[in-house]
This record gives sequence, C-alpha cells and structure tokens, in this order.
Amino acid sequence: MKVIMKFLEENNAYLDCANDDINTTNANGKMVTRLLTTISQNEIERTSERTKISLAGAIKQEQPSSIY
Repeated sequence: MKVIMKFLEENNAYLDCANDDINTTNANGKMVTRLLTTISQNEIERTSERTKISLAGAIKQEQPSSIY
C-alpha cells in the first residue's frame, strides 16, 4: 500500500471509494487507508501463524509412535 500511496502522491492522483471511508485527498482519508492496510496485514500474518501451527500439529500426529 505504501507503493500505491507514493504513486498517487507523485502523480497528483487520489483514491476515492464510494462505499468506504477511503479518500486519499485529505489527511483523515489517508489515515483510514493506512489503518485498514495495517489491520489487513495483521490478519494475514495471524492467519499464516495459525496455519503453520495447525500444519505442525497435523504432521506431529502422523508421526509413528516410538517402538515398544
């Protein structure tokens, strides 16, 4: 998103979403955009962590028990 925001600023362009409070023409709109991006990135990372933990647990369950 940083790349997109920089591109918009360098090209004197803006993003204005009709259905959301995203409007990069003002400070509040830029702040909302950055917050939503940060929250989205956090959700991606948390999903990745949970997936890795689940896969590790599944792999661990499939390993054969120690020999008697």
